[in-house]
Amino acid sequence: MDLKQKRGAYTAAFKLKVVEYAKQHGNRAAARHFGEPPTECTIREWRKMEEKLKTLSKTKCNFRRGIAKWPKLEEQVKEFVLNHRKAGIALSTKMIIIQAVKISKELQVHDFKGTASWCQRFMKRHELRMRTRTRIAQRMPDYYEEKIINFHNFIIKQRKRKNFEIGQIGNMDEVPLTFDVPSNKTVEARDGNKLPPLVIFKRKTLPKEKIPRGIQVHVHPKGWMDEEGMKLWIRNVWKKRPGALLKKPSLLVLDSFRSHLTEPTKREFQMCKTEIAVIPGGLTSQLQPLDVCINKHFKALMREEWNKYMCDKNQHEVTNSGRMKRPGISKVCQWIKTSWDAVKEDIVIKSFKKCGISNALDGEEDELIYEDSSNESSSVHFDFEDSSEDEEFLGFPDSDF
Repeated sequence: MDLKQKRGAYTAAFKLKVVEYAKQHGNRAAARHFGEPPTECTIREWRKMEEKLKTLSKTKCNFRRGIAKWPKLEEQVKEFVLNHRKAGIALSTKMIIIQAVKISKELQVHDFKGTASWCQRFMKRHELRMRTRTRIAQRMPDYYEEKIINFHNFIIKQRKRKNFEIGQIGNMDEVPLTFDVPSNKTVEARDGNKLPPLVIFKRKTLPKEKIPRGIQVHVHPKGWMDEEGMKLWIRNVWKKRPGALLKKPSLLVLDSFRSHLTEPTKREFQMCKTEIAVIPGGLTSQLQPLDVCINKHFKALMREEWNKYMCDKNQHEVTNSGRMKRPGISKVCQWIKTSWDAVKEDIVIKSFKKCGISNALDGEEDELIYEDSSNESSSVHFDFEDSSEDEEFLGFPDSDF
């Protein structure tokens, strides 16, 4: 007669249920009630690990992390992660995947794909954690609804009165990208196309570095858009859009930032026959095309440029003390230009229609305003974080340099 007891697999939910019963009636009573198995000895062990069991998924049966298929590769990737974190350099899972693929080529591992699921398993096996901060969505106050309707009515009235061509309706906004030298990028979009970006650096003098073609540069002691910056943008960007030389009537949507609405700025717009539509305070997340759809994709592309730079040690310069130098102004400008050029035109078109700015005047496209855009407007700060589709690039943490 075989007295050897058959082993069983029990979920964390079942183990916790047994533990709770044992706490009230005793281990022996729990063994009689639920088994055997489980035995009294097994229940005693489960009670010791109660706190750990609470951290497991209810359907998980054990604490095993899985076996690495490419242990040598993972050891090198882990070393890469730990060295970067020790140096105070923020990482994302995308950076880890890029480095892992690079190492796999060096090790001639041909069956490694570098997927997001592999990265998640790698993180669990080596007990690496993410730090993510997200924006908590709040319900819009009722009185904002009236402001949105009034804004849409104003846009429709202006379009009917002036008969603007779709290509002469634009949007501009300042987008903060905090590198070690904080900068703002101001862009304008029209009919799915994009005009050159203006980059504002926090400094007093213009950089002497060579700036890539197709990008404008301005400086300000605090890194802000001012009257001088607006004049530069209007004259070198807005006035050079297609159709501007013919003095075609145009409409520009912008927020109520002070430098946008000064008298000198208004005179500049009047001289180029541009009407302005000011977004009501507190509603940029609903009525600003750049905020609704475009910035997320732009920042994701910036993140890719940053990831490639951080993973390529050949591009890094170091100080005498061994700390990494910040990237040069020309390199930052090139990243901005490359990322802005790569934003797809259909995203720009969708964003204008989502905000009720370029929709068909006969009402056929009004339903686009009410489409759910929660995915486009979500935001995650750039730290050591998840690689979900909601990630955005907000620049380098100041402590990285």
